Amino acid sequence: MPQRHRDPWVMRSVLDQHIRMVTLAFHQDAYAAYSTEKCVPYKWWKGGVHWDGAAFNNTKTIQPETWGPAYHTFDLDKNPWSLQQHGKKTPIQPQYKGYFLQNNQLTFQYIISLENAGQISVFEQPDVVFSKSGKVSFTQEFRLENVPPDVLIFYGDQELPAKIQAEFDILPDQPAPERLFTDNQALLWLDKSGCNTCHEADEKTVGPGYRQIADAYDEDTEALTKLIQKVRSGGSGVWGPAAMPSHPGLAENDLKTMIRYVLSLQNKPDQQASKIKSPQSNNTPEVLPTPGFGAPVAGLHPALDLHPIRPQSFKPRVGGLDFLPDGSLLVTTWDSIGAVYRLQGIASGDTNQVRITRMASGLAEPLGLKVVDGEVYVLQKQELTQLIDHDTDGVADEYRAICNSFDASADFHEFSYGLVYKDGYFYAALGLAMRLMQHEEQLQDRGTLIKISKDGTYEQVISGLRQNNGIGLGPEGGIFLTENQGNWVPACKVIHVQPGAFHGCLMNTGRRYDGHVMSQPALWLPQDEIGNSPSQPVLIPQGPYAGQMLHGEVTHGGIKRVFLEKINGNWQGCVFRFTQGLEAGINRLVFGPDGALYAGGVGMNGNWAWNNAQYGLQRLTFNGKTAFEILAVRMISGGAEIEFTDRKSVV
Repeated sequence: MPQRHRDPWVMRSVLDQHIRMVTLAFHQDAYAAYSTEKCVPYKWWKGGVHWDGAAFNNTKTIQPETWGPAYHTFDLDKNPWSLQQHGKKTPIQPQYKGYFLQNNQLTFQYIISLENAGQISVFEQPDVVFSKSGKVSFTQEFRLENVPPDVLIFYGDQELPAKIQAEFDILPDQPAPERLFTDNQALLWLDKSGCNTCHEADEKTVGPGYRQIADAYDEDTEALTKLIQKVRSGGSGVWGPAAMPSHPGLAENDLKTMIRYVLSLQNKPDQQASKIKSPQSNNTPEVLPTPGFGAPVAGLHPALDLHPIRPQSFKPRVGGLDFLPDGSLLVTTWDSIGAVYRLQGIASGDTNQVRITRMASGLAEPLGLKVVDGEVYVLQKQELTQLIDHDTDGVADEYRAICNSFDASADFHEFSYGLVYKDGYFYAALGLAMRLMQHEEQLQDRGTLIKISKDGTYEQVISGLRQNNGIGLGPEGGIFLTENQGNWVPACKVIHVQPGAFHGCLMNTGRRYDGHVMSQPALWLPQDEIGNSPSQPVLIPQGPYAGQMLHGEVTHGGIKRVFLEKINGNWQGCVFRFTQGLEAGINRLVFGPDGALYAGGVGMNGNWAWNNAQYGLQRLTFNGKTAFEILAVRMISGGAEIEFTDRKSVV
């Protein structure tokens, strides 16, 4: 079995601003990356990847980026695939269907659909081979299945099946460069607007380096105004004969953000630009507003008992929770591993008896998980994936792509949230891109809830959403979402999903929602009093609060309780602070087969955490005690009816 350079050595992510990429860390001298959109390699190189980003190292605004010299970089706009039938050769675009991962060997699977509704399966196994003469060969070995006798498949000029090999001298060692970053959108926008095509940070290439520009305008008090005009108008002659194209479509505020960043790069000891080394968390305790009119809920609810279930060495930033039929708990992690873990023995009460197996890894920010009839499905940032354990050793052998056709971009904040399965469909919420320039528009599927069939087709269900980090089933089997406050959303919400509804967020959506009327949510969550970053809702199946819902809270912390009643066909109700006393802000909830509630925590530095806690996994059980509190508030003619948990205590 070949040794690989890192664990995991297969990683899904955005890479170099390309979406739906797979990085293969074969060896310290040989990396490869593939585009699953085009079913082709993107680059062969020596070096590595800056694994930067919110999930990877707590760094916002940026995404992973390759570093090091390239053996070969491919043009993703050139399609090498073609099909020949009846003597006629035509271009084709295979569809990516996932990969098999066994014995440290990866095999991609693609599907070619034929006009007669047949399908050809293509399997590609990439690898590297080193020679004693100091050379490295990148290989692509192809095999085919279900090929009609009158059809030929070509990759470039090579008829398949075949083994294609490209040999190179091993490139010299090169240290990983430091990567510039900024906590605003400046670097991202410099790249998106095309500026980075001709400008680098330090060296003059087609145009001057950004630091050269900053130094040249060091003493110029009108530098910002002058540079805005230069970028808008374009021109040449100041730094050489190369012409800078004009950028009349860039908004002034966007230009100011980019140019202020460039001017901050002056070569002075106190320069404002930062470099990524090892971002540190802010350890200053967060001061939270006092909720409501009473004291904040600080401890565990009296009706609950808390049980630890994770060993101290297991520190999951939980992205998803669900149970297998045998009672073992599956946990996905929003971190640099992108893993699915299987936990057995969690009800023992002894963390030393909990057995943890890593079922899968290398997933791209998996924020959704669902077990359907024993089958495991994970919602990655840009794909719904089924994990299959063919040899039943507890580790996934196949990562099967179910749906990877919904709109996605390279924006770091464009998350995909899930996962609910109902009546043969998966439901997933697609968050908006949050770092767009003013002239850019959201992709059509972003800010919507979609439903996905097992054959991979999907359709939009509701629209006008922002960031719905929570989806679950509620009363009467309805689907409910939690919405996070921000642009166009004045406060967090709990939304009952009604097909065709529009929920009001118009951030960079152009005119697509002209004429739409905003639907009201089931609940508004008063900002900072009880809601800040609501997460997954779950229906309480039994006990004193049966039929109500709970939802987690990432930054306000704890778990909230929701009472709903249906009035004239619409759900409405109220929300209560239910419990704190947990080890992290709560991202995912699930009731287990033992009737206990399992709570998974998540967080990162800055304001994406509760009390700076970044991980957690705990088990909660109802202990039979009655806590005196409001159980429900119902609207009646002329007023409201308030029901308490203990009628005897009401005076």
